[in-house]
Formats: sequence, C-alpha cells, structure tokens
Amino acid sequence: MKKENIKKEFETVILNAKIAAGIFFILLTPSIVILVKDISEVFGQDQDFWFRASIAGFVIYMGFTLFLWKCPSCRKFPGRGWFRKECENCGVELS
Repeated sequence: MKKENIKKEFETVILNAKIAAGIFFILLTPSIVILVKDISEVFGQDQDFWFRASIAGFVIYMGFTLFLWKCPSCRKFPGRGWFRKECENCGVELS
C-alpha cells in the first residue's frame, strides 16, 4: 500500500474517532449540567435518561476504539492518540 493511501485512510480513521468522541461528549454534557447546576431536567429529560445516554455514547466510542481504530497497513491497533505519527506495530508513517 502506498504511503499516500495509508495516510488518507488513517485520516478517515481519525475523523471517525473524532465523530465518535463528539457523540459521547454531546450525550455526556447534559448529565454534567444536571449535576453542576442542580436541576432536574435538560431538554425535558431527567438525570436517569441522560446517564443512560452518556453510557450509550461511551459504548459507541469504546466500540470504535476496539473494532475500528486500526492501522491501514497492518490492521492492528496503532497506539493511542489522535496525533500519532507512526504505527507502534509495523512502524509505517501515519501522518
């Protein structure tokens, strides 16, 4: 696989990771607001609803990390971090 193709594929992996993280934080934010502001509802939903929603967001992010966070070259976990320069397994340049 060419260097350019590997970098482009890993850019897509990073974009998808950011989307998954965004979903998690969007679903987590109302729970934090309820706790900090000591209110009973956000957008008409109570604390239990937002807690379950944040768990669902966490499951989405962890599922992405476990199953889709792969090096385009060796198809293994490349290591942590969105700003990863190279794969920890095969050493290919990712960004």
